[in-house]
Amino acid sequence: MWLKYSVSLWLCLLLVRAAIVPIEEPQDEHKQELGQSNSTLELVHLLFRHGPRTPVTTYPRDPHINETYEPYGWGQLTNEAKVELYKIGKQMRKRYKNLLLPYYKPDLLHAQATQSSRTIMSLQMVLAGMFPPENTPLEWNMMLNWQPIPIYTVPEASDKILRQKVPCPRYEEAVWEVMHTLALHEKNAELLQELSDLTGLNVTYAHDVTDVYISLQTELAYGLKLPEWTRDYFPDKMRPLAAKAYTYDAYTPELCKLKGGYYLEDVYKHMQAKIYGKLEPAGRKLFIACAHDWTISNVLSALNVWGDRMPRFSALIAIELHRRTDSGDYFVEIYLQNDPSKPPQLLQVPGCAEQCPIEKLLKISEPILPDAPYEQLCLAKGTSDGTRITYHK
Repeated sequence: MWLKYSVSLWLCLLLVRAAIVPIEEPQDEHKQELGQSNSTLELVHLLFRHGPRTPVTTYPRDPHINETYEPYGWGQLTNEAKVELYKIGKQMRKRYKNLLLPYYKPDLLHAQATQSSRTIMSLQMVLAGMFPPENTPLEWNMMLNWQPIPIYTVPEASDKILRQKVPCPRYEEAVWEVMHTLALHEKNAELLQELSDLTGLNVTYAHDVTDVYISLQTELAYGLKLPEWTRDYFPDKMRPLAAKAYTYDAYTPELCKLKGGYYLEDVYKHMQAKIYGKLEPAGRKLFIACAHDWTISNVLSALNVWGDRMPRFSALIAIELHRRTDSGDYFVEIYLQNDPSKPPQLLQVPGCAEQCPIEKLLKISEPILPDAPYEQLCLAKGTSDGTRITYHK
């Protein structure tokens, strides 16, 4: 009798495990199954924004200013975010099934996040979806289909690649110059003043609009009722200016060099090492990183493929290095998935084909790659050491 019940219990547990978190795989009509064409996929860099979270900022007249956002707290992943990120991990597992090994091995990948709980947790969820240990030699608990994978971080004060907030006086100065040259805020003076009056916040720049926009977006997602005034402003009236903040933060080659250029420099070094057989460890196939909205927009702006978008929570970039089987030549494909319910969109770098030869991509990228020490690039004009100009949070 005991054996009968034990077998039944095991069957029930297996059925429950199979039913948890159904995966909705978006169909990619543009591209054949990876690994079934005239090229082989050699190396992938995945960069994504953390998942949906509770607010990190508020405004003086926010009726929810004293909200505690239980059970998460301020600026933390929601349960819906965890489900979404796990599904993205499953999608990536399916997309790269011919590249990834049947199960996790340390040499296979490098996982890195910024020093933020929401990015570290987001990366944990995606990796859990990508590398389930079930039915592999790494399976260790029938009740928990999870494989621990190390995640590395760099202190924010020195993280130029992902967090991109290392103090840089010239960057702050250059953004200021761009915004005032384009007279962006003069054209939107009426909207800025109205938002200032309604929020009690000094809404002076596009970045301030972005802050309020995301606060309203995350409050609504949490289930809070927004103030009546938002009906006339959020999301439609605020979105264009909120999106412009991402554009103007990387509007010139100099700005791109100081932000997204450092991530791309890192990617290109890995690709060249892979091509010449110098990548260590030799079995490395994947670099995966979790960062923030500005990281996504800065990297794609540096490649001149961003446009006037707003990066969604969980937005993902895939930069793939392929090798042609007939000639042995290498090319790069770049994808953006700004909505996990839709397939990744293949982007085309201006001046190159969708399958961009690696040599040509490197040449196109020269103006936005760092060409001097960071401290030197960050000197404000006309001074020996510069003065930090802060125009937004």
